[in-house]
Amino acid sequence: MSFQWDSPVYFDELDLNGTLHNTRFALHVERAQSALFEQLGKGWERFDDRDDDLRYVVRELRIEFLAAFTSPGILPVELTAERIGTTSAVYGFQCGHYARGHRVIVKVDADGRPAAWSDWYRTMFAEL
Repeated sequence: MSFQWDSPVYFDELDLNGTLHNTRFALHVERAQSALFEQLGKGWERFDDRDDDLRYVVRELRIEFLAAFTSPGILPVELTAERIGTTSAVYGFQCGHYARGHRVIVKVDADGRPAAWSDWYRTMFAEL
C-alpha cells in the first residue's frame, strides 16, 4: 500500500532551463507527507496544535533525478513506508517518472531530543 498525492507545480518553480528546479522536489514530497497526515486526521493550523508524532526533523534526504519535469502541471507523488525504528522512520518516494528517493525523519520531543513513536504512528506506518 502507498499514499498518492497530486502536487501542483507552478510556473515560478521552473528554473532558467524551463524545468522544475531540483530543490522543489523535496518541497513536493513534504507537501505529500503533510497531505497524508491531514487525511489521517492529524492536520493542524498552529505549531502548538500539532500531534506529538508530527514533531520531527529530517535526518536524511536522498533524491535521484530521472527525467526533466518541463511545465506547470501536476507532479504525482507516491509515498511508501520502508522502515521504522524506535525514533526514526524511512519513507520512500516516487515523483512520477521524474525523481525517486527516500526521506528519513526522527521524532523529537518539545526539547528537540529523539522520542519514541506512538502506537498510532506505528500502526499507520505499517498500513502504508
